[in-house]
Amino acid sequence: MGRLKTEDIELVGQSGLFDEAWYLEQHPEFIGPYAQPLRHYLEIGWRRGDAPSPYFDAAHYLSANPDVAAAGVNPLLHYVRFGRNEGRAMRAMPQTDAADDIAFSVILATYNRAGIIEDSIRSILAQTHRNFELIIVDDGSADGTEALVRERFAAEFADGRITYIRFSRNLGVSAARNAGLLAARNPWIAYVDSDNVVDPRFLDAFARRIVMNEGVRTLYARFFQESVPRVVGRAFDLEALRRDNYIDLGVFVHHAACFQELGGFDISLRRLVDWDLILKYLHRYPPVFVGEVLMTYRDRDGKKLGRITDREAVTLPMARILRRYDVCPTVTSVIVCYNQAEYIAEAIESVLAQRGDFYQDIVVADDGSTDGTAEIVQRYCEKNRWRMRSIGDGINRGISGNFRRSFATAAGAYLAILEGDDYWSDRDKIAKQVAFLEANPDCSMVFSKIEVEAAGSRRRTTLERQDRIRKNKLDAADFLADPSLNLIANLSSCMFRSDLMKELPGILYRHRLSEMGLAFHLDRFGAIGYLNRPMSVYRMHAQGTWSGASAEMKLSSGRQVREVAKLVARDRYKGAIQDILDRHYTQAPTA
Repeated sequence: MGRLKTEDIELVGQSGLFDEAWYLEQHPEFIGPYAQPLRHYLEIGWRRGDAPSPYFDAAHYLSANPDVAAAGVNPLLHYVRFGRNEGRAMRAMPQTDAADDIAFSVILATYNRAGIIEDSIRSILAQTHRNFELIIVDDGSADGTEALVRERFAAEFADGRITYIRFSRNLGVSAARNAGLLAARNPWIAYVDSDNVVDPRFLDAFARRIVMNEGVRTLYARFFQESVPRVVGRAFDLEALRRDNYIDLGVFVHHAACFQELGGFDISLRRLVDWDLILKYLHRYPPVFVGEVLMTYRDRDGKKLGRITDREAVTLPMARILRRYDVCPTVTSVIVCYNQAEYIAEAIESVLAQRGDFYQDIVVADDGSTDGTAEIVQRYCEKNRWRMRSIGDGINRGISGNFRRSFATAAGAYLAILEGDDYWSDRDKIAKQVAFLEANPDCSMVFSKIEVEAAGSRRRTTLERQDRIRKNKLDAADFLADPSLNLIANLSSCMFRSDLMKELPGILYRHRLSEMGLAFHLDRFGAIGYLNRPMSVYRMHAQGTWSGASAEMKLSSGRQVREVAKLVARDRYKGAIQDILDRHYTQAPTA
């Protein structure tokens, strides 16, 4: 393997298989020019037959791999550079009596996995460390799982090694694992999934680390992913974990006190529940990294197994978790549409094109379209299932009802709206509006200048009322200064704080959700931000909700939305709004 390199030292140091404190304790004579115990081991200690830690039996590795011994190379360095990925076996030093006392409760949640669960159970029962119980929680299986398990493992049921809990109906993996946590009798918790198998040394490896690391509450190891294939896992880095999960629950162990103090799995999430729990515990209790590969993640036939990963969109739980742990700004971009097959693709493309340091949960809410819009939406969602989701169900709720259900499902801290016949013209719209709201916590929302595009033309014009705005923070008085009351003009230009939109008063939905009613309502919660540059395009066409309406309908609708604005406005503005109604809405409005 040649001369020792800096990257070799770093590789072994990150493996979790060198224990500096233990090495020093075993070699009190360790003095001299070697300021680093790890360097001492790699250059001198291994040649004397010294072990790097209780977790790696160097002598056994050399005897089991005569080619490594013949080459005269450091056994631990060979293992972490080559042997681990080649599937070469390794083992820990002979177990201490203290490790024998570490007791585990292993939780296996399952649903309709009768065809594969036996391998997982047998891998747990084959553990070299024998101080454990296996708790199987059946989440309402209808495929004979319980009968199979009780028949094949009757002896283990009889001696109490296996406990079986069965739900009468399917409640989800989070509820199932929480039931297992409540039933656990031992202080240390481990997990196994019904489609994975663990190494016979799985519990033994964790028990040793628990003994060697007084006060530890969480641990995790590496695992082998079959489908790639690859070994996954690295030294602990909380910031990296907050961005992307590299710890599988199947190689994660924690003390029961974590559950008692911080709670269990979030039953409101259907995906990423493992990552959420791991983040929750590791924010409080930094883990010990076990550099050994202790589990095989069998995902080659994921679609056959009906994994939720292959069935449900990830954006909602992802946005919730990133927001919960304040990883980065999170935005739910809602595209509302109805019979807009001619325009919906361009609307979706403009949302997908957004860029910046934020996470975007794209939600398309089709309101029971009959012109092919829903089919276009479905194709986009299938193609971009890691970026967008559809909440359309074929039912027509009307524009206000569609907005209402869209806001309820928003997971991001911020909420942007795009109507299906409009589009965003600036790829940085979301990033700029997020930056504004982050920098201005006194603002309840922000909108940008819009451009108006006539049907069949790409020529755009701006609105005179917006061209006159000279400041970046407005209040209700600014809206009252314009006879239209509508400086926003189009919801597709807006970004809101999601929590405010989830709690809008029902009266705002009475006629149709309008920019005016929102502005006067949100004025109660903060200033209304304005970005003086075009970022979205409002299309005027015969099928549009407003542009396609008759003059009589515009008059009626215009009066109704302004009456709603008066109802939600602060008391001091109500009289002025009534004056505008009396002066301007007794005949058809001009804008």
